[in-house]
Amino acid sequence: MDTWIYASPGLRYREHKTRKCGPKPDRYWCLKYKLDGRDITEAVGWWSEGVSKAKCLEILAEMRRNQRTGRGPRTWRELRESEKAHSVASQAAEESAKEAALKSSLTLADFWRIEYRPRLQNTARPSAVAQGDNYVKSVLSELAGRPLSGLTTADLENVVVRPLLEKGKSPAYIESILGFVSALWNMAKTKGLVNGQNPKTKVRRPKTDNTRDRFLSTSEAKALLAALKKRSMAAHDLALLSLFSGLRIGEGLALTWADIDLEGGTIFIKDPKNKHNRHAYITAELRAMLARRNKGQSKAAKLFSGLGEADGYGAVSNHFRSAVKELGLNKGLTDPRQMVVFHSLRHTFASWLVKKGQPLFTVSRLLGHRNIKYTERYAHLDPEARKEATTGLEGILTAWMK
Repeated sequence: MDTWIYASPGLRYREHKTRKCGPKPDRYWCLKYKLDGRDITEAVGWWSEGVSKAKCLEILAEMRRNQRTGRGPRTWRELRESEKAHSVASQAAEESAKEAALKSSLTLADFWRIEYRPRLQNTARPSAVAQGDNYVKSVLSELAGRPLSGLTTADLENVVVRPLLEKGKSPAYIESILGFVSALWNMAKTKGLVNGQNPKTKVRRPKTDNTRDRFLSTSEAKALLAALKKRSMAAHDLALLSLFSGLRIGEGLALTWADIDLEGGTIFIKDPKNKHNRHAYITAELRAMLARRNKGQSKAAKLFSGLGEADGYGAVSNHFRSAVKELGLNKGLTDPRQMVVFHSLRHTFASWLVKKGQPLFTVSRLLGHRNIKYTERYAHLDPEARKEATTGLEGILTAWMK
């Protein structure tokens, strides 16, 4: 039977037969006191585990004070539970403080990199991720280092809308950047990182006609292709593809050889901008280009290898801008709607079709428009068709009018 050794009033210990704490035998401390007329015995713990005589005396002193005053824990068990509850509360308060600090310091760039970008990589095309990277590094660079929770409507107007309008950027381009910021903010709100109203909601932005009217003449198209050929055969071929099929730059960069049916004369455009797959058709010009590019690659290989969907945007855009500048196609122009950009090739494809007398419905289907109203911009290019339709009524009432 263990022998208990009296240490002081209310405190005793027993020594371990073999275990040491330093050079001395390890001690197991125990409290013994009276409470409400009852004898209370409570074990505190081993010396080797941090329980010393001084600590036990502090516990006794606090308990006796509480027993006298009637406030606070009166037993060692109650004191432990109180300390545990205090520890949990302190930890919760610390976590809350950390969360508040995170909310106040998480920047737009951090949220894009840590939260939004990884999710986008799993749900969207690489081009969308590349576009987001570009927005954060360029247009939004001034806001990227600011806390997302502090982003205001005034920030978006002063840093995005006004400067881009002064640079002649189109309302649609501005709207795409505002939409990007809005998407980030909404996702942050669902995660409880921001509160209140989305700062984009009240942004004042211009309501102007963003329809591009510029399309290339055949001579301009030939000159542009020649200028691109000198710079990059891949950029030349991608431009040729857009001119004769109406594909967007992203759609062209995403194509694999599995999407090409030379025998059937079709190109399968999957997962396009409007989410509705469609087919384009291979002309003699495209057939020759595809035959030249076909080096026996696997079906999974990209048509424009070396111009990956993410990096290809920048490479093709640089070559295209350089060629346009060399030819002076945008010289003296300030209205973005009149300037030649890569998308002008798709516009040219549609315009040439209409001028050749193709119905707007047919053109709409080839472009992948879900609503023909987007194709109606080309209607003015075929005035002769409308004139013939009207003059075709001549004489219909001749017999009646006699």
